[in-house]
Amino acid sequence: MKKIYCDKYDSEMVSYLSLFLYEEIRILLAKDINHKVVAVHTWNLLSSSEKPISKIWKDELYRLDVPTKVFVHNKYLALVPGALFNPEYLDIYLSFTDEFSAELKSFHTSLDSNNIQLVGGMDERLFQLLSDGKKQLSFHHGSSSFLSYCLAEKAKFLSQEILIYLFDKSFYLAAFDKETLKLFNRFEIENKENLLEYLFGLTEQLGFDRKYCRYNVFGNSYHFDFSEKWAQDYFKNINFESFKNIQNYHPGTESFANTVYLESNWEFS
Repeated sequence: MKKIYCDKYDSEMVSYLSLFLYEEIRILLAKDINHKVVAVHTWNLLSSSEKPISKIWKDELYRLDVPTKVFVHNKYLALVPGALFNPEYLDIYLSFTDEFSAELKSFHTSLDSNNIQLVGGMDERLFQLLSDGKKQLSFHHGSSSFLSYCLAEKAKFLSQEILIYLFDKSFYLAAFDKETLKLFNRFEIENKENLLEYLFGLTEQLGFDRKYCRYNVFGNSYHFDFSEKWAQDYFKNINFESFKNIQNYHPGTESFANTVYLESNWEFS
């Protein structure tokens, strides 16, 4: 586990916690009353010694009795229009996905002034473990941060805009037509050729013009050797971007701001 603290850190400074669960890493951010990051704990899941979730559950930061948000980056998600949403039907919404399991604990996040509800799910045993001893705890699908970012930026979009966030061996894709969300989903890939196939196919499915549509790529592109020079052979208007930064850091914690993870710059709130 890696720990980063501000220059004058103590546990009484912590007013909020945010835990982000990826397949390859777990990230715990501690913030003060002004929402500035005072400490960061990370667990690298590529190291077998760091996989047990108990390492988080027993972590001194996570055990603090403060409001805590847990963001789960996994394959269990469904997007529901706000006008059709009923919180009693969360499991039914998830059942339309190919990966539904009866042992999932479901939850939802309201976005775009309640016009969109993002339904997520996670293993019920993990849900109970992370909930133990927590009085003020909320769960969200990890993509809620990326989708909230896209919605916040849509006024700047061209008529056709596709945004991609690469992480682990997956990516989120949000497609907008005249600032209206047309598609949002998570896809699994092994290499840049897989990504290229998805982008070609989805662009055609949406009826977008590949010569006009703007593609914005965020996150861990080097993991797939997906470079701007290579991509420009296939897309006329493609940009490799950094997320607009709304996270604030105390001195001593800024190194996390330089990572490729969305949460180093932006977080759903």
